[in-house]
Amino acid sequence: MNSNLNVILDVSMLGIGFYHRQAKTGVSRVAEQLLDGLWQTDDIQLSLAAPTHLPEAMRYARAHFGPSAPAFVNRPAERTVARLENGVLSPFPVGSVPSKAIRAGAYKLRKRTGSHTARFDTRSWQGRIYHSPFYEIPEAIAQSRAVQSVQTIHDLIPIFHPEWFPAGDNSVRSMLARLNPRTHIVTISEATRNDFCQHTGTDPARVTPIHLAASPALFYPVTDPDARQRVRQRYQLGDAPYLLSLATFEPRKNLDRLIRAFVTTAQSGDLPAEVKLVLVGARGWKLDQILNELASHQALQSRIVVTGFVPDAELASLYSGATGFVYPSLYEGFGLPPLEAMQCGLPVITSRIPAIREVVGEAALYVSPTDTDDLCQAMVKLVSSDTLRADLAQQGLQRARLFSWSRFVAEHVALYRRIAS
Repeated sequence: MNSNLNVILDVSMLGIGFYHRQAKTGVSRVAEQLLDGLWQTDDIQLSLAAPTHLPEAMRYARAHFGPSAPAFVNRPAERTVARLENGVLSPFPVGSVPSKAIRAGAYKLRKRTGSHTARFDTRSWQGRIYHSPFYEIPEAIAQSRAVQSVQTIHDLIPIFHPEWFPAGDNSVRSMLARLNPRTHIVTISEATRNDFCQHTGTDPARVTPIHLAASPALFYPVTDPDARQRVRQRYQLGDAPYLLSLATFEPRKNLDRLIRAFVTTAQSGDLPAEVKLVLVGARGWKLDQILNELASHQALQSRIVVTGFVPDAELASLYSGATGFVYPSLYEGFGLPPLEAMQCGLPVITSRIPAIREVVGEAALYVSPTDTDDLCQAMVKLVSSDTLRADLAQQGLQRARLFSWSRFVAEHVALYRRIAS
């Protein structure tokens, strides 16, 4: 191993996702792809860190890698306590009542004793690179001269639009406050780099944009009719054609406007009577507008299907069976769902906003996300034209080939090399 490429990766988010599967959103998927890619790279000596939720992170690592999991750099005493907690939990299934009760009690005890956050000793970390793929870098690491730190920034949406988030959510603001002139910044798009540099006054040369990707093992055109039919049956979709949208139920995903546009076109008869709208995603926050929109259209209840969370293994069949994918998000740092849809061979309607245009290129039907009529017209146009759908599907497949997780990992390794040298 090359000691100059000794990387420590924060995996606390993946520990949280181990117990809360519905919390494994796109950000978690990105962190896991980076983890796996670095672990498989010969000249990376990988260690793990958990600034919070160490027991969860250690159990995730054990389940994910087996006994050969990378070592954690948390203090020995912290690791010992975490192993004891996991030993108590091991007889119980992850989602069971005893497991939840034990974890809740253990967390309260850690909070009471002030041990819920890690205390890192960086004195022996000379030459190491610490990378946080989401959460803020711990203060001891940010201030250490022995360690080079890397912070991934997915977006600055909570800074620009705090009204879209729960009150008191200061996670992005805290993360930005922890940055210093020695921190290396990774963004997931040029659009996010521009937002970050304009907001902070940072020299763009200090910021490295690295595009995400859609996993070919999860997102691909499913041609097996039985597989597609099984998913239809599981979510009670029947045999009708459907427009699909996949997003956490939160304000910036603009689902209330999508529901309104669908209802408008359904009631006018512009959309054929058999076409459904299928909304996939976990419940997020500030749901009132979405729930009110759903409740106010009871007459069309049979044509609007809310599936809730769908496991990764079923997404490709759900995408592949749809007539089109609709994603009218108000703001994105990258926009993974349109890329996933394109990789499944699905024609896409999406927002004319910088990050999504950067990813999707010309392989989509664009709308203004604040213009309901524009969205109505796009859905009718897509559903009405076999030729348009086929053209967009082909363009989408070609565009999706430009993005890969192997390139994503390679660009991170190249950044680490520059830092180490």
